[in-house]
Amino acid sequence: MATQLQTPGAIGPEAVTTRAANAPAWLAERRRAAWEAYTALPMPDRTRDEDWRRTDIRGLEPDEYVVDPGPTGHGAGLVEAMREMRDRIAPDAAFVASTRNGVRALEGAEALRAQGVTVCSLEDAAVHDEAAVRRALAHVPVDGSKFTALWNALWRGGCFVHVPTGVEAAVPIVAAHSAAGDHAAILPATVVVLEAGASLTLVELEASPAAQGTMLSDAVSILHLGEGSRLDHCLLQRWSASTWHLATHRGVLERDSRLRFFAATFGSRLQKVYWDALLEGQGADATLTGVCFGGGDQHLDHQSLQAHRAPATRSDLLLKVAVRDRAQSVYGGLITVDRAAQRTDGYVQNRNLMLSRGARASGIPMLEIKANDVRCSHGVTAGHIDTEQRFYLQSRGVDPEAADRLIVRGFMQDALDRSPHAGFAEFVGGVLDEVVAGHSAAGVEAEGLS
Repeated sequence: MATQLQTPGAIGPEAVTTRAANAPAWLAERRRAAWEAYTALPMPDRTRDEDWRRTDIRGLEPDEYVVDPGPTGHGAGLVEAMREMRDRIAPDAAFVASTRNGVRALEGAEALRAQGVTVCSLEDAAVHDEAAVRRALAHVPVDGSKFTALWNALWRGGCFVHVPTGVEAAVPIVAAHSAAGDHAAILPATVVVLEAGASLTLVELEASPAAQGTMLSDAVSILHLGEGSRLDHCLLQRWSASTWHLATHRGVLERDSRLRFFAATFGSRLQKVYWDALLEGQGADATLTGVCFGGGDQHLDHQSLQAHRAPATRSDLLLKVAVRDRAQSVYGGLITVDRAAQRTDGYVQNRNLMLSRGARASGIPMLEIKANDVRCSHGVTAGHIDTEQRFYLQSRGVDPEAADRLIVRGFMQDALDRSPHAGFAEFVGGVLDEVVAGHSAAGVEAEGLS
């Protein structure tokens, strides 16, 4: 606690007071309640908490991290690095960029505003679109977990999108979250509310400079899909190799809505991420896909929930993972089917490829089924790269580096083909080629910071 008192802007009650002072009354009260929950809840413990049994965060001391840095000299460089990624993935997209100092850029949203689409910081939306924000935040209670409580207390800036009934957003939106600085803490916030029959493509980018001191990222995305709406959501995680990354990405699907979620994981020293699809309305449909590549000493933990709470709902999850060196990947996937959710169709599969003898990957899928008219199944595989495939390619003149690149791309391709955005899939495929060739994808180059 001494560090917290000595370090200006560190995670602590003073930061909560600052946030509350600049918030509407309802949000200020929510922030204070969240901080009380955060201080009351214990840190996750692998010996006590089943979710954390295979992930150890005993080295993380949140109160050592700075959430309010004051004026910094690296914001422009960070925003430009994120803008360059936007230009490569979806150059026509609107662009919202947040750092620890809040929203630093909001560009290209004119066509969306002409349609009545709201694109702004979450802080502004809490004032001007209170009902929609409160509806969305209700899906992440202030006392849900240690780190969602911290997020509720201290998020800043963020991206809020509200698409009115029947509107198909004219262009995609890129929400970029970035930070730099030793012991920096950032709490990325993305909230999307789609009314009935609306549709949107959203790309989220999370990144910090590769040459970076230790950092903490505590992120939440809330996606509320109204009746008959459609959301394509792509997520790229490229935090530096010294970053602790904790996140919850939660989609809530009403009747006949459709979510296509695609995530690419490359960065962080340790990641614990939850992917939740809550299928609340009849006919809701969620397709969840992930590709992950880890190296060095990275520990990458994905956990998913496909919760079927209404009849005739469908969910399908595919996670492809490749690890090398001493990296570890762990996955836990749960499909739940309520008694009322007859005619559910649920599937989860996790495929793991280990490129080095020191690398480890494992998955544990689970089913909890209370209905009697369902079709649910799961599958997990883990194995080392096939030496016969390597030999076959090398015997035909393919060098070892190119052989591994072809094998990994072939392994990942069916997942990449499920990306709802072609530009995102192409970008991720290029990053995969670079990491297989020996380059690190943890962190990005930023002017003056790489």
